[in-house]
This record gives sequence, structure tokens and C-alpha cells, in this order.
Amino acid sequence: MPTPLGVGRAALAVGDWATARDAFTEATHDDDSADALDGLARAAWWLGDVEAGIDYRIRAHNAFRQEGRFADAATSAVWISRQLRQLFRNAAAADGWLARAETLASDGIPGHGTDGSALGWIALARSEATPDAADAAASARDALDRARAHSDADLEIEALARVGLLTIATGEVDTGVHQLDEAMAAASAGAASDLSSVATAYCSLLEAAELLGDDARFAQWTAAITAFGSGPGFGPLIAPGSPAAYGPLSSFCGACCGGLYLVTGRLADAETELVAAIAELESSGMASRCVHPVTRLGELRVLQGRLDEARALLERYEDLPEAVRPLAVLDLAAGSPAIAVARLTRRLDEIGGLEVAALPLLTVLVDAQLAAGDTAAAQITAERVADVAERTRSDRHRAEALFASGKVAAAVGDPTAETPLRDAARLFSEAGLALQACRARLALARALVADGDIPVAISEARAALAAFDRLGARPDADATSAFLRELGVRGRTGPKNLDLLSQREREVLGLVAQGLTNAEIAERLFISVKTAGHHVSSILTKLGVRSRTEAAAFAAVHAEMRASE
Repeated sequence: MPTPLGVGRAALAVGDWATARDAFTEATHDDDSADALDGLARAAWWLGDVEAGIDYRIRAHNAFRQEGRFADAATSAVWISRQLRQLFRNAAAADGWLARAETLASDGIPGHGTDGSALGWIALARSEATPDAADAAASARDALDRARAHSDADLEIEALARVGLLTIATGEVDTGVHQLDEAMAAASAGAASDLSSVATAYCSLLEAAELLGDDARFAQWTAAITAFGSGPGFGPLIAPGSPAAYGPLSSFCGACCGGLYLVTGRLADAETELVAAIAELESSGMASRCVHPVTRLGELRVLQGRLDEARALLERYEDLPEAVRPLAVLDLAAGSPAIAVARLTRRLDEIGGLEVAALPLLTVLVDAQLAAGDTAAAQITAERVADVAERTRSDRHRAEALFASGKVAAAVGDPTAETPLRDAARLFSEAGLALQACRARLALARALVADGDIPVAISEARAALAAFDRLGARPDADATSAFLRELGVRGRTGPKNLDLLSQREREVLGLVAQGLTNAEIAERLFISVKTAGHHVSSILTKLGVRSRTEAAAFAAVHAEMRASE
């Protein structure tokens, strides 16, 4: 008859976390062994009770030491360190546990593996903790070498994904993509014994996809992962309700997936994913595993013209590195380019040699320097963008380089600005980056006016305006409409986007117009307050308005127009 410990291990292998938890709990009643506590920690973590998972892992760590299993004790200390750093942003505690792991690994009993894969896990944690790109890459490669030397498949998958991501970030894209592909091949083939290693590799893949603006590769691996997920053991990574464009995704990916949607101009999808990710984090009390979704939502609010909301969101997280870019975008929108330049320059100095990772900062820096009137500095920054594009050979990065150089050329009155701007718009469009394509078309329209080609400029601007309205990029649409008015052309023609609202959203809009709160709307329509809030947020996006007050005014005006028809 299987023991509770055996039942728990079998349940972990197929992702039956509740059964695993119950079995390991029973095993701890019979024998408070390290293995039972360790299994209970894993089950609790997958069930979303991370704090309990850490508590059980600490108890398992102590039990491993008492049993003389120093390699296992060191590995459990690394796990605790990584969770404290990634999910609770407690660097002091994380460093302490990592130091404890190093002590155990160096003092362990020979033959117990403490000089092998345990040191590899320590190297991986060191890679994640260091801000220096070269040191991080060296530690990740050390982890990978140790994983292969000691046949640790879980460590190999995570280290290979980490090496690939860092390699891409430093500009060696082909090599890095090859390494990530290898990590995902191992993950999708079931080589891992711990599904958290698959999740970590998947997160690295998603981060790389966002970095390169290449959602096609991400979609391809998602299909492979989903196919593997139909077999035993993968179910926990498949989360219902994820974006249909990519199929079911890991529940870890809300912030990154929302960021990818943001990059590709799918603002409504980005909002849905980011709002859900924030709600999940707030309910858990944890920090984000990687990029905090609030910073992404802040940038989205700037794109929607909801600047007060953006500032309220971002100011709470101003100390996070990932908040720098959206705060700089907000500075520009608020007419403070000098502050944006200072903010971006400071962050660029901090990240050192991660040039591909720096590209999103560099592209905003070009705009900030141009807005501040420093075309010489903008030219230097545009050359850095071009250097990244040359190293990565990414179509998206080529488009960013052309866009940057075209904007600088237009700013100094160079008549050749039209060519790079037109090419940038085409490449952005081909890469599926609708928002950037429209911005390049508007910049092209301005350059055409300077060159006297008014009819073509009007055509480009009208196309950009229609797309901005469709995307919900309110400030861009307003700027384009104003530009067209300067040319003597009417921009918009009356209320827009009402047809985009679902029947339920129309009902919610009517209640917003009556002054009802989300709670009152929820009560009236027999839905949750959270769902009511999602409907209101979607309405603001689709109508291109900044607040409930503007939405109510829109509804009133539209009702009057309907009545007069």
C-alpha cells in the first residue's frame, strides 16, 4: 500500500496539488521528515499560498540539516532566497539565505553533491541578484555548466533560459534565441522534474519576446507548450481565461503579457491583462515576480490621456527600475522634458551593458532630448539606437532606429527625413506594432508639410488619426486632429467608437451617466464590483475619454444627438 509520502510525490508529478498537500500533511503527522515538509512546501506554493510554502521550506531546510543532507539544505535555502527577492523584494533577507546556502555548500559532507548542482543553484540566484550584466551572465553560465556536469535537468532549463535572456539583452540575439529555444525544447519535452522550472523558462521566453517585439516566436512556443500541457504533469501552468491570441498561458505571465500587448498596440487587451494581474498581486500581498504590472498600466494610462490616473499609479512605485520609462513618458506628456532626460540618463547609467534592454529607454530619450531642444544629444542617442538595431538585426529595432534618425533629421530641417520616417512606418506596420506605425506616419506627415507636400501629408495624418482613435490612444489622436486643423482640414466628425461598446457596456455607460458608483452598478446589474470596474475601464478606453465625468458627458451628448435624428 502506498505511503502518504509516496502518494504526495505521485500527486506532485501530475500536478494534483490538493492531493499532494493532503498526502504530505498526513506524512508530517507520521514523521516530520524533511521530504514531507519539502513536498508540502511545493504543494502550498502551487496552490498560491506562497507564505506557507516559504514557512514549510524553512522547516524542511532545518530538517535537511539535521538529517545531514547538506546539498538539499543548501538548495532549499536558495529557493527561499529567490522567493524573498522575486516575490517580496526583501533583498536583505534574500542575501542572508543565499549566504547560508553558500556556507552549507562549502561545509557539506563530501559525496553528498554539495559541490555540484547545489553550487549551480547558488550561481543562478547570484545571477538574478546582480545588476551588473557581465557578472550576471558569468554566474548564469557557471550555473549551466554545473547543471550539465551533474545532470540536473531543472537547473539546466532555468540556467539556459537565463543565459539566453541575458545574451539577447546584451545584443547577441541569434545566440540568445538559440539558447532560449533549447531551454523551451527541454521544458516542453518533460525533462523537468519540477514544473516551476518550466514556468521560469516560460517567463524568460515572454520577457525576450517583449524585448524584441517578437510575439510570433512566443506564440509558436505557447502552441508547443499547450500541446505538451495536454499530457500528465503540465496542467498547473495552463490558466483559463488567458488571451485567446496565444492560447492558454502560465498564470505567472499577466504583467509581461500585458506589456507585450502594450508594445504591439493592443491597448484593450493590455488593460484587461494588467488589471487582472494587479488584482491578483494585491490579493496575495506579494510583489510582482518580474515587472510590476502597475508600471505597465501607468504607461497605458498615459497613452489613453488619463494622466492623473497614471501619476497616481506610478508615484507609489517610483523606486522600481521598471517605473523609469513610464514616468519619463508621463514627464513628456506633462511638458517636463528636462526631468524625463535626467530620469532616463540615470537609469541608463545603472543598467550598463544591457544595450537591448536599454532600447526602450533610448527611444523615449530621443523624444525627450528633442522636446528639450537638444538635437545634438538626440543625434547621439539615435546613433545608439541604430547600433542596437545593427547588432540584433531585429525588424522592430530597425524601425526604431529609422524612426529616431528620421525625427532628429526632421527637427534640424533635413529634407531627407521623409525616407527614414516612411521606412519606419512600413517596418512597424509589418512587425504588427500599430501604435508606433501611426506615430511614424504622423511624423512623416509633419515632414511632408515642411517639404510642401500638403495633400500627401493630409492623407497620412488622416490614416494615423483613424488608427489612433481605434487603438484608444487619446493624446496621439488629439495631436493628430489638431495638426489636421492647422492644415484647414476637419479632424473628427462627431461622437466616435460608440459602436465598439457591447450591450452590457452600454448599460454600464447609462448607469455611469446617472452618477452611480461601481458598487451601485454591480448591485443594479447583479455582477461583482470587480466586473463593474472592468466594464467602466473598458468603456473609457473605447470612447477615448479620461474620466467617468467625460464618459457621462459623452453619453448625454450622444443621447441628445440620437433624439434629434
